[in-house]
Amino acid sequence: MVDAVQEIKAKLSIEDVVRQYVQLKKAGRSLKGLCPFHAEKSPSFVVSPERGIAYCFGCHKGGDIFAFIQEIEGVDFVDALKLLAERTGVELKQYEAQRSVPKDEKEQLLQVHELVARFYQKQLLETPDGKKVLDYLHNRGLNDETIQNFKIGFAPDSYETTHTMLLKEGFSKKMLVSSGLALTQETTVDKIYDRFRGRLMFPISDHMGRVVGFGGRALKKDQEPKYLNSPETAIYHKSNVLYGFSHSKPAIKEQKSVILVEGYMDMTTAFQAGLTNVVATSGTALALQQLRHVQPFVNTIYLAFDMDNAGQEAAKRAFDLTQEFDFSVKVITLPQGKDIAEFAKEHAAELPQVIADALTYGDYFYNKLIQTYGTDDIMNKRKILQEFFPFLSSLKSTIQKDEYIRRFAHDLHIHEKQIYDELKNFKLPLSHPARRYSGLDAPIQPKSQKFSADSLLMGFLLEFPRIAQLFRDRLTDQYFSDDLKPIYKVFSDQYNGQGVQEVKDFLASLPHEQAEKASLLSLYIHEIYGEVGEEAAEHEMKVLIDKIVKMSDRSKRNELQQKIEIAEKEGRKDDYIKLLQELHDLNSKVLR
Repeated sequence: MVDAVQEIKAKLSIEDVVRQYVQLKKAGRSLKGLCPFHAEKSPSFVVSPERGIAYCFGCHKGGDIFAFIQEIEGVDFVDALKLLAERTGVELKQYEAQRSVPKDEKEQLLQVHELVARFYQKQLLETPDGKKVLDYLHNRGLNDETIQNFKIGFAPDSYETTHTMLLKEGFSKKMLVSSGLALTQETTVDKIYDRFRGRLMFPISDHMGRVVGFGGRALKKDQEPKYLNSPETAIYHKSNVLYGFSHSKPAIKEQKSVILVEGYMDMTTAFQAGLTNVVATSGTALALQQLRHVQPFVNTIYLAFDMDNAGQEAAKRAFDLTQEFDFSVKVITLPQGKDIAEFAKEHAAELPQVIADALTYGDYFYNKLIQTYGTDDIMNKRKILQEFFPFLSSLKSTIQKDEYIRRFAHDLHIHEKQIYDELKNFKLPLSHPARRYSGLDAPIQPKSQKFSADSLLMGFLLEFPRIAQLFRDRLTDQYFSDDLKPIYKVFSDQYNGQGVQEVKDFLASLPHEQAEKASLLSLYIHEIYGEVGEEAAEHEMKVLIDKIVKMSDRSKRNELQQKIEIAEKEGRKDDYIKLLQELHDLNSKVLR
């Protein structure tokens, strides 16, 4: 595995990996961009090609190419390794052959979901009952290519067909219940039955395209609920998955925008019609974590929810959530109250113009209130203002606020001063997301990270190696914590009086975890102290060494005092005298 890691790093630079998620600008020897892991206005995310590391000094997330992929893709190290190996063409067969451990629960769950997805699709395409469902899909406007592409299938109307097939494949009843594909009414799992029966099945994939759950649509009028989703499992968390994201991700990145729809059919029909940057919220309310998946790639979010009251309320909640980020939000309005699936089926050629005509959320909300309440009645005018004020108060631009107030004054026949007075007395609810970015509350800042004195010293040695010569007589590995000792030893062994070899070569000589640690400390010192010069760096290093020595002496003193007490209690006179002398020598050293 070590060889594979080094081979991938040799073929793929940190800047090449990060650029796929973050817009970077040159900043001296490094590159900077807005952090993809938290909302920010000023860039604190630093990429160092020299060190092969990317790190945010705001939220303290990042690392080398593997750590970065783990964080941004939400995968473990092995999956990050596989993902980057695919990008670089590095073979992992040797590493896979060396793995002798049994498959963990996550791997089994992924395997069983992939197997069931194929089973459901076979039921759709090759059984008489499935053919009827296939006709239904064709009538809804989906073609065979889309059905195959999204692995849409059919769950047989049976309590046992699916789980019987899985038991024959070697999966345990306990695993099937854990997967959510089977249910039991007893405290044990002796008797189980299929969760999904007689339903149109939409496999739900994670952002890497792996099936992690299912959404099952009712096919009979009296079948409840209309939509039945997989429960939360070790691989499926509904607030963390956007339906269709693995299919739409390339277009989302290219167009720097995403279209949010509500349902599986909405997503697949719109995708087929050419809106390849579309995703769905999987029939659940939009969550912050879902927005974080698209945050690194998009500037604009289009909301294409149903035109009914529930859909409009969902659009409002979605807009409120986007205030955590710096998105431009627009609303797609469809004629005659159609949903996007119906419109895509009947008017696919008109979709690009519909997208182009999308209104900003503010303009859409403004027009909706005027249409809903009218402008004749004084009470309705007050309702319009009261409902619009939360949005108006959340705007950071005074120019935008002034423009909406001018429009209200004109349309509602009210003096601008009256609206300003009303707005001045209005307060956003404490729960409103916009309070985080208004003057009402201080922005929520990531917690600052404090590095230990020995960590900072190690960073200084790497960043200012020439100055290390001045302190070599005072430094030993005993002044460093266990995780830093190996790094210092390699540094000391390679030191030639002026420093070590090239940073990249030095880091390459360290094991993976140690190299990542050393890179981070070096980058931190470069960002914080890089411009101070060697004289100031020498002063900082002296202060740090003095602090470390004092801490070390204090620790030794406490340890000696404890040993002296024990020796005295146990009557070990010779040890007692020897320990007293050691304490005396240590105290004399401190006083010098």
